[in-house]
Amino acid sequence: MRRWKLVPLIPLFLILVGCGKKSDAPQNAEVKGKVTLDGTPVASGKIVFDGGPGVPAGEFEIKDGTYAGITQVGAKTVRISAYKDAPPQKGPPKGPGYDTMKVDLLPAKYNTASKETCEVKAGVPNEFNFAVTLK
Repeated sequence: MRRWKLVPLIPLFLILVGCGKKSDAPQNAEVKGKVTLDGTPVASGKIVFDGGPGVPAGEFEIKDGTYAGITQVGAKTVRISAYKDAPPQKGPPKGPGYDTMKVDLLPAKYNTASKETCEVKAGVPNEFNFAVTLK
């Protein structure tokens, strides 16, 4: 009979034991910085902090040369795009958004073929400034 009195304590014990384990959830950190193109702040663009396969990328808008956001901690490949308005299309409209198309000014070495890396760390300021050129 005494054995059955301990049964209600089993879930409480399991909860307490489970709460003592450290979380394996990924850590996030704030990143911010400036991006210039040939010495001038990038008016409009995008910066991506890519952690590789299986890791969500942090993607942030560059506006007037600055960006800020939160991404996962770890080693990142940095991909930068700087936009300008595309020339007007000839002929009939070619789908939604045709009048707001943008083209990337930067060569692939800054985005799709980027070798630029950084380390995003928890608990410290993560300010990364990038000076890109068209040359």
